[in-house]
Amino acid sequence: MYSWRVLRTLAGLLLCLPIVHVAVILAAGLERYLDPSPETWKQSLEEIIEADMTTSLPEDPVLVVGGQRVRLWKDLPAQLSPLPTLLRPLGDATIEDISFFYDRLIGYYQPRVLVIFPGYADLHLRDSKSPQDFRAAAKKLLSLDESYGTTTRRVLIVPLMTPLHPADDERIRAMGDIATALESEHPSLVSIDPNALLQGQNGRPDPAYFQSDGINLNSIGYARLSFLLAERIRKMAAPATHQRQDRLTQ
Repeated sequence: MYSWRVLRTLAGLLLCLPIVHVAVILAAGLERYLDPSPETWKQSLEEIIEADMTTSLPEDPVLVVGGQRVRLWKDLPAQLSPLPTLLRPLGDATIEDISFFYDRLIGYYQPRVLVIFPGYADLHLRDSKSPQDFRAAAKKLLSLDESYGTTTRRVLIVPLMTPLHPADDERIRAMGDIATALESEHPSLVSIDPNALLQGQNGRPDPAYFQSDGINLNSIGYARLSFLLAERIRKMAAPATHQRQDRLTQ
């Protein structure tokens, strides 16, 4: 027979196992965040490749790339219908990580529209981009995509201000200005700054649009972002439609 003290100790250890398990998972995730090499997301890319083998891929899709925020954007394909839409989140990748895996993550799909959604990792933990860093990383990815010659339109979403990090607001505003300026350097580019649409009356991000972590959007926030992107893509497609109609009437 075991003593009451031993049994109580064993019970306490068993109760702690779930907490220890969560801690191990979080530690593994943090390790990937802090690894500066893009190779840290290689397993995530392999999961994308495996999933592609079990589905029929559309031609000329709207392709959305990024990290965790793309993974959580579940309502977007329905919002962009009938346009075929592919969400391809790569771990919690930075813009540089996406450029590193460009061939398989973007070029493979030959998208008609490429949507780049920078994430939390570009500002915290994995990287801490200045506005100038943001410009350099975005410009490299845009130029790389242009060199392949398949994408006809590109959308760059400005990083999100969050309830958790008010100190980020100024550099994100500067990144918004940079994204707008990049349009003149890349004629096929349009930038989208969703931050005004996600603000409350105090001019700061409204927690009602974010999850309890104060970082990621909730379903209401994503619905607003989806509407903004859908409207912009439809406006981008309109000139091409008019041009086709003009050719038909000539």
